Amino acid sequence: MWKKWKVWVFIVVLLLSACSSNDKSESKMASDQDFAGGSSDAKMENASEEGKSKADSDTSGDKKQQIKDQRKVIYNADMQISVDKLQNTMEMVRNMVENKGGYIVESNTSAGEKGYESGTMVVRVPMDGFRTFLGEVRKLSKGTPHENVRGEDVTEEYVDLSSRLKAKQQVRDRLESFMKDAQRTEDLLKISADLASVQEEIEQIEGRLNFLKNQSDYSTVTIQFEVKNLKAEKLQTEELNTWAKTKMLFMETVNFLVSAVSFVVVALVGLAPIWLIVIAVLYWVWWKRKKAQKKKPESPTTLN
Repeated sequence: MWKKWKVWVFIVVLLLSACSSNDKSESKMASDQDFAGGSSDAKMENASEEGKSKADSDTSGDKKQQIKDQRKVIYNADMQISVDKLQNTMEMVRNMVENKGGYIVESNTSAGEKGYESGTMVVRVPMDGFRTFLGEVRKLSKGTPHENVRGEDVTEEYVDLSSRLKAKQQVRDRLESFMKDAQRTEDLLKISADLASVQEEIEQIEGRLNFLKNQSDYSTVTIQFEVKNLKAEKLQTEELNTWAKTKMLFMETVNFLVSAVSFVVVALVGLAPIWLIVIAVLYWVWWKRKKAQKKKPESPTTLN
């Protein structure tokens, strides 16, 4: 009896072991099928994270060194100077800008009342000649110039954008390799959409990098030119003086009287032939009337 019970126990253990082994085999096969079917999706989803993590690990240690080695500062300056001749001075500034390899963004002139003239120039000069250019413009001023210089450090932004650009380029390369290996249409469509999105981000980053580089390589200088007419300024000051106004009015009155007398003399002398003819005609008319009155008979007197 005891031996039979051992046999039945042994048979039950064997059956349980066989069932457990079968379940594990089926579970492994299902897992392998799921992995095979979703491998392409997993590649596409992880491509961006892998590229980004790898780029971050590569650049995290070099970021401080890049900021230290490569400095990007955007400089802007505003200057206001007084000059004697507007056009000549602006032409000199144009020559200075061209000699330094810069270019003119804007240039205009205007003329105001009482002899005042003004002009404005917006120029861009290379960073290495920025300070020298300011000194040359400062020497053109006939007096103390007004000057304001501003700087904006964009080095950290430039380095961050460079790191992002490198990461996006790695993601783009991985997506392009996945596209070559993809066989299903839905995989190709998804990879193509992801690739277009990454390419758009790359172009935006490159545009911002180019802008920062241009702004830091070329400094912007706005120059305002002012020309003052000294005679007009002196006359304006004298108008505030009562005694000066009195003298001016007296001289204007004398000038008017002299002009009036001069006009009469010129009229009498210059028109003398005409006056003689007019006088002769008037005298002849007067003489004829007087002669006619003498020949007229006297009226008879009445007798009472």
